[in-house]
Amino acid sequence: MKGNLLKYPGRKWLKHEALWSEPELRTYLPETELFSPQSFKEMVGRHSVLFLKPDLGMQGQGILKVTRGGEDACTIQTASHTYRFTSLHTAATKLEQRFGEKRYIVQQGIDLIRFKGNPVDYRVLLLISANEKWKFYGIMGKVAAKNQFVTNYSSGGKAIGLHQALAHTLRVSKKDAPKWDERIKVMSFKIAEGMKRHFPNITELGLDLAIDTKQHIWLLEANTKPQFQLFRFHSDPQLFGKIASSIRSLRSTDEAKEES
Repeated sequence: MKGNLLKYPGRKWLKHEALWSEPELRTYLPETELFSPQSFKEMVGRHSVLFLKPDLGMQGQGILKVTRGGEDACTIQTASHTYRFTSLHTAATKLEQRFGEKRYIVQQGIDLIRFKGNPVDYRVLLLISANEKWKFYGIMGKVAAKNQFVTNYSSGGKAIGLHQALAHTLRVSKKDAPKWDERIKVMSFKIAEGMKRHFPNITELGLDLAIDTKQHIWLLEANTKPQFQLFRFHSDPQLFGKIASSIRSLRSTDEAKEES
């Protein structure tokens, strides 16, 4: 695949295809397809839980959760409603009508670890430094609000520290916590380098990661113009200011290039 010159590639499918083309990264990627009635029915057959996401979308908006029921049944949840179908064909047809011309992806659901019964995922932030190398700025956990399946702040999600979440959900000791830091950093740099190969103009990455109940780490999405308000709650009180300053510098440099 040739390098894509987009500065802020937003389409989830485009980014998934880029990363899937790199064999060493596939272990981190949930199975993902473009939505069609046929791909939907096939994915329901392979996975007990799916998420349907707008190909272009932010802050968890428009995401649907699909849970397989009986042999030909499923439940579809939106942020505010639950719909039950006794036929996958009917469910697929209704979804196709709902989406219209808007493109969606179908993604394998991950059995996320939970904090007090609510799912947890994580945001890693990496930025390109002055020497054109990725710099790892940190990681924060996000806990979904009660009865919600997305962890975004706009949907009531709350911040949580990585070690606190791991201690509570997987009983990870303080002694073993640094091993998790290293695992996540290694994975994050691999993904960042893969993204840079396909999108050479990117300078920011917010990686949404998930840890499942078997302790495997997954990449849910790579955001190239990430929100970073979550880092206000980091244990390092100076980190948010450093991030804000670095991102302002990166984006002002971009604006200067566009004007020249």
